[in-house]
Amino acid sequence: MYYPDLKMSPNICRQITYSLSARQGIISVRTEPRISTVVVYYDQAALSFDQVIRILSVFELYDDGQLLSRDFWQQSASLRRAVQRSAVSGVLLTMSYATHFLQHPNALLDVFTTIFTGYTVLSHGDRKQGRIRHPDIITAFITSFALGPTKMTEVALTSWIVNALELIQDYHQLNERQQKMLTQTAF
Repeated sequence: MYYPDLKMSPNICRQITYSLSARQGIISVRTEPRISTVVVYYDQAALSFDQVIRILSVFELYDDGQLLSRDFWQQSASLRRAVQRSAVSGVLLTMSYATHFLQHPNALLDVFTTIFTGYTVLSHGDRKQGRIRHPDIITAFITSFALGPTKMTEVALTSWIVNALELIQDYHQLNERQQKMLTQTAF
């Protein structure tokens, strides 16, 4: 099996060989770090081809001894940063609306809240797929045209709410992916 994203260090090769050799039905294992491959000879009476592929797919999740892929950790860290930015935006929006409610509006706070919420919304999402397609950004564009420039705090609030809903969806997708990874490794 070929692992294009796996850095096949000597430590990783030893872990793969040790882990696979300990499995019943695996006859021999050979790792080729230069070309990022693992060759496995197995007893066809003890293991099916699908079982061997599932066992081998687990090693796509290794990165310097960590069980779970680098991609998963990057997505997890990215989501954590997005949630932190969204929380700060939520606090700023609450403060902005509180000052308006108490009849002491602060224009500087409103501007900073709008800018930071815009940054929060624009920095969320996958760059490769294009952030412009995200519902929170589309909501910001539509509400800014509909409400006009005098209602930018309301635009920020609307897009922040959609952003928060998107983050909840992202969290659930990441959690499902983690559960799927753990189920694959647990046999």
